[in-house]
Amino acid sequence: MTKTAAKQQKAAGAAGSAPSAAPKRAKLAAFLVTGDVDLWPQIGAHLPAKTNFRQLDSVGELLSEVPSDAPAVVLWDARGCAEKAAELSRIQSHSARFAMLVLDDDDSSWASAIQHGQIVAFVPVPVDQSRLIGALGSAYEEVNARVALLGEQSAPPGRAGGGKGIPRMTITGTVVVAAAIAAALLLSRHGGGDQSPVKPQSAASSAVAPAAAPAASQSEDKVDTLIGQAQAAMRGRHFIEPPEGSALSLYRSALVLDPSSGEARQGLQRLAEVLLARVQSALDERQFDAALQALETVRSIDPGDKRLPAFDERIAKMRAELGPAEILAAINAQNFDRAAQLIDQAARTKSASEPKLNQLREDLRRHRADSDSARLVALVDARLQQDQLVDPPNDSAVYYLSQARKAGATASELQSQLRELSRRLMLAARADIARQQLDDADRLATELHSIGAPLSQVAGLQHDIGLARAQRAPGAVPEQPRFLDLARARLAQGSVVEPENDSALHYLNELKAADPQNASLAPLSKAVQMQIVAQARAALDASQNGQADSLLQLAASLGPSPEADALRDRLRNAAARPATAGPREVAEASLTRTRTLDIEYPSSALSKKIEGRVEVGYVVTPKGVVSDLKVLEAAPPGVFDRAAANAVSRLRYKPVMDAGKPVAVSTKVLVIFRLAK
Repeated sequence: MTKTAAKQQKAAGAAGSAPSAAPKRAKLAAFLVTGDVDLWPQIGAHLPAKTNFRQLDSVGELLSEVPSDAPAVVLWDARGCAEKAAELSRIQSHSARFAMLVLDDDDSSWASAIQHGQIVAFVPVPVDQSRLIGALGSAYEEVNARVALLGEQSAPPGRAGGGKGIPRMTITGTVVVAAAIAAALLLSRHGGGDQSPVKPQSAASSAVAPAAAPAASQSEDKVDTLIGQAQAAMRGRHFIEPPEGSALSLYRSALVLDPSSGEARQGLQRLAEVLLARVQSALDERQFDAALQALETVRSIDPGDKRLPAFDERIAKMRAELGPAEILAAINAQNFDRAAQLIDQAARTKSASEPKLNQLREDLRRHRADSDSARLVALVDARLQQDQLVDPPNDSAVYYLSQARKAGATASELQSQLRELSRRLMLAARADIARQQLDDADRLATELHSIGAPLSQVAGLQHDIGLARAQRAPGAVPEQPRFLDLARARLAQGSVVEPENDSALHYLNELKAADPQNASLAPLSKAVQMQIVAQARAALDASQNGQADSLLQLAASLGPSPEADALRDRLRNAAARPATAGPREVAEASLTRTRTLDIEYPSSALSKKIEGRVEVGYVVTPKGVVSDLKVLEAAPPGVFDRAAANAVSRLRYKPVMDAGKPVAVSTKVLVIFRLAK
């Protein structure tokens, strides 16, 4: 193809794609900057119809033809360019609303540019069609995000309308965001060197503040960290996915720690602008799942947004085409009241079958319960970080732990929080005892009991409070040395080696250090050693060889023991035997499910209309719970793995019986992800 013919073909293509007299929205501009005329048909064939596509021969022509700050996708052919970094800098400085794709025959010099957000993607030449299509999709989304963040371009005087027919891109529902915020985001994305998030400061924050309490300082640091991570997620276009690391979840986590955080609320508003642009674009492309998910997320951020009714009216006109997708989007965005209204509406209009409505109601109930539970667990963590253990009574770690249990949080979900809260309450109570604030220590002992701390710990604490009161009473007779008394008390309670700093063994060692000639040391050491050996024997009988070995080492530290030596021989023999096989494998179909397999289709796969399958292996415990889960095979890899694992982890089974006892078994299941036809 000659260059003249290519120019004629470009002119015909541009004329054929001209917008109608009354377009619903202006076309997006895309520029191919290359002197290679053969690239035009390779690129143009994969562009959406709603694109104004032009070829420009050089970077200089791009800069002279396209208005400053115009939004567009720029595909730059960098082959043969001697100063690639300098040319890239020229293009970027011309418009902050350019989404850059680089075409080159060598990708070695572009990895850093992608990592630092200077370009969206690299496409190898000869053109890889699959790479090109994926890169174009990311570039269009990047342009929409930049316009949502920065507003539309303002053409300088004399250039209204933008050069030679370059359309001005309009996105319904976007507004101009504060310049300082946008500048901070773009500087952190496009600047060289340090790529740490740039966070705008208020005038008040620049003043020197008095030193805060350690807990408050840690909480503020955590909020700053979350906001920095959220800004990084925005720059990486992780707006609502993945659930744990998206900008949405990070900003909301910051608000849990500091409900008054202006930066977090401002960040959510910026996110809403980006998502509204995505709603408009997805509806135009009839990608309903993506549009609904983004719309319901905006509603969860600001239910009173004045732009929502217009989108709701548009969606109402296509409700029959959407089916239950609108309800599922509301559930996934945690707009539970709206989801309930939509289900009631579907029931009245009979737009869904009764079994489908029942399934949607169950999905709503389960997601609402999971959301309430997760929110309360997050509040427990937040109050622990803020050192609000028991006060205020209705806004403390103890309070939210109780509420999380009522909401259905399981013991495993609360295990780390319960352990940390028990430890902190115990330390605080012992500090109160040392300060002779015994009423406060009593209250903390009561709270420890209420949250389910080990009874031995609570009893030991109450015993120490009683001792402190007795020693403080007028005319009290001095008792035996404190370490001796504590060691005997812990031994009676069964706290032989645990907890590490409040056990019989701990206080025995303290007594040895404080009074090595104490006449009670020998009999007390023997009693403690006997209890440790008994625990080691029980561990060995249960095939817990590691625990048995640790206990026997502790027993040996207290002196020779024939019983411990005999157990040591048993342990060596057990170690010499071949390892026992794991749970026997059974077919999953032979097991009885007590909870169905609820699969949540990944939104990213839905929007790209990807189907797949994942084989998951796991163990069903004697209690019928799934454990030791692992993905055995996935096609395509990495797309559905997490969704399949999450679905399987929620399965429950009737326990498998062997000789009248429940046993663990190993099995596997194939999870298929198929789009509705």
